[in-house]
This record gives sequence, structure tokens and C-alpha cells, in this order.
Amino acid sequence: MSVLWQRVRGWRGSMPGGSVGIRLAVMAMIDAVGTGAFLAVSVPFITRSVRLSEGSLGLGLTLSAAIALGTAIPIGILADRIGPKKVLVGVSLWRCACFVVYPFVQNLWQFLTVVCLLGLVDKAAAPMEQALVGQATATDDRVRVVAILRSLRNVGFTVGALLGGIGLLIDSRAGYSAILLVNAASFAVLATLASRLPVLSAPAKSLRRRFSVSVLRDGSFLSFTGINAVLTMHMTLLSIGIPLWIVGHTAVSSALISPLVAVNTVLAVALQVRASRDTDTITGAARALVRAGICLAVCCLLLVAAPKLPVVLAVGVLLLAMVALTGGELFQSAGGWGGSYLLAVPGEEGVYLSVFWLGVAVQQIAAPVLVSVVVTSGTTGWAVLAALFAACGLAAPLIGRWAQAQADNRTPVDPSLAEAT
Repeated sequence: MSVLWQRVRGWRGSMPGGSVGIRLAVMAMIDAVGTGAFLAVSVPFITRSVRLSEGSLGLGLTLSAAIALGTAIPIGILADRIGPKKVLVGVSLWRCACFVVYPFVQNLWQFLTVVCLLGLVDKAAAPMEQALVGQATATDDRVRVVAILRSLRNVGFTVGALLGGIGLLIDSRAGYSAILLVNAASFAVLATLASRLPVLSAPAKSLRRRFSVSVLRDGSFLSFTGINAVLTMHMTLLSIGIPLWIVGHTAVSSALISPLVAVNTVLAVALQVRASRDTDTITGAARALVRAGICLAVCCLLLVAAPKLPVVLAVGVLLLAMVALTGGELFQSAGGWGGSYLLAVPGEEGVYLSVFWLGVAVQQIAAPVLVSVVVTSGTTGWAVLAALFAACGLAAPLIGRWAQAQADNRTPVDPSLAEAT
């Protein structure tokens, strides 16, 4: 923990974006702490206090996710008209209100109502935050700022989980409700801070203009979004794939899972900013995705080797696999952020970033099923997944050149992008 604190102190003295960057960092930490606390108690609250079945819980989360997929693009379009800051403030206040009501849920229909209302804005927060960083910081700083925010979020989630642990120890409706209200308060604070954040640029369009969904015809951006979504499967590998593989296919104790996750967390916090270097051009962003694909492919191949080795060697191989997975995570995040900023049409960043994050959301729904099939298939499944990761990474430069050609035809050449051709 001391290492993480030293890292945070170091960022404080060299935060890109100056005071605005620091405000964004505070917002990220508050958001992550509240969310981490909620995630720790959400399932026990519903199953123990509200006394709903796991099936009812799954139904609610599925409906919420489906609604979120349907509202992401319209909210992105709105952000291009009134600005991501106003939308983020509105989204935060909406979530605050929902979590104020959440502790009073008594039955299935009330639960479904609350989670569906949350679903209306669930996939809007991430793209709005990224778009706001793009408006509030200089072009040269934005990817590094997002990288720092992601690292701080990892710290915040950990702190939030520890806070949520207090509610788990109390193990009563009152304890769970207190944590839910803490999460509500975090969104209220987030809305207040966001409303006071100065921006360098503002949307030029008004609400009277025709809504545009030209992003859905932008083949290069959709292709970039698609390969990035595949590469974000590292999240599912970390939470589902590797634990299932260790428990069901190796002689290694399941107790190793927690230390491996800790290794991932520490490396992600310590190295995310370094991994984001040089991703402020299309070439640099594409290069990061190539590295992400290769790292994730190596992770899959290492996992294949683990069951065939003695326990001690298997532990070492699994550790290397986790390091490779973390490398894929770091490079994918950096390349995805840089590319999504650079490939978005100026003036339509809200809807473009919403579509970009929508790709991640679709992956989060589909990946658990795919990864479960991979684990069940064994060596063949892991080999196919490794090939998929490598192919997506290696496709990034080609898609980048395609997107660059489209951008050159659409707008005057930006000197920072000209370097990438």
C-alpha cells in the first residue's frame, strides 16, 4: 500500500493538466471508492436483505444491461449538443437519486425498477468522463491524464472494497444501506465537482441541429472499436477465465488466485502511465494495440502449459501469464484511449466515444460465455483465443492507416497526425 501512496504523491507533483488534472483525479477517486463499496455489498444486500433469488438478481442485471446498450448512443448524441460536462452532471445526479432509493427496495418489482432506471445511464458515464477529459485538458495531455485516472481508479476500487467490507462485517440491512447511501453521496459530490470544472472547448452545435449517427457508417472507427472490444476480453480472463482454469485444470491451489489478482492490480497502478507513452498519434495507438494482442496471445499459451507442469513450475508459469495479461491490459487501454480520441470526428466526440465504449459493453456481455467455452475446450480453445488476440492486435496498424486516409479526406491534416502516415 505504501508503494501505491508514493505513486499517488508522485502524480500530485507532476499531474498533466495542472489544477484541472488534479480535479479530475479527485473525481475519479471519489467515483471509484463509491462504486467499489457498492460492488462489495450489492449481491449480499439483494440476496440476504431483500431476499431475492440469484435468478431474480440475474434478470435485473440483464434488463439493466439491455437498456444501457439502447441509451448509450442517444446520450452521446446529446453530449455533442450540450457538452459532456452537463451530461455527466445529469448522469451523476440521476445515479445519486437511484442509489438514495436503492436501500428501500423490498421486492422484485421495486428492484427491477431501480436497476432499470440505473440502466438508462449506466453506459453513459465512462464515455462522458473521457470526452470531458478531452475538453478540459490539452491534446498532448489527455491520454496521460486518462491513464493516471485509470490507475487512481484501481486504488479507489480497492479502498472502496475495504469500505464495503465494513458493511459485510455488520451483515445487516442497516449496514448495507449505509454503504449504498455512501455510493449515492459519491455521485452527488461527483456532480458538484464536474459542474465546476472549466473546459477548454465547448460544443458548437445546438439542439435544433439534426441529430447525426454518421459514426454508424464510419467503417474504420467501427473496425477499431471491434478489435479494441476483443482485446478488452482481458477483463473477463482475469475475473473468470484464469480462476476457472486454475480450479478446474491445474494442480495449483485456488488460494493462488487472490495473489495473482493483487499482482495485476499493483502492476496496473504502477505502469499504466508508462504504457500510455506515445499513444497520442494513430501510429502510436496502433502500436500499443499490437503489443496488447501479442501479450494476450502469450498469456493464453502460458495458461495452456500450466496443467502439464509440477505445482512449483505451474505457479511460476501462471505468474508469467498474469504479467502478460497485465501487459495486454495496459497496452489495450492506452491504445484504445489514444485511438478513440484521434479517430473521433471533431464536434462528434460524444457519440463516437459512446459507440467506442458500447463495444466494450457488448464484450462484457458476450465474453463470459466465450471464455467459458474456451476453458471447457482446453488447449484448442486457448490456441484459438490466442490467434484471435494476435490477429486483432496486428490488424490495428491497417485500420489506423484506413482511418487516417478518411480523416485526411474529411478535414485539413493535423500536424500531430501527419507524423503517423
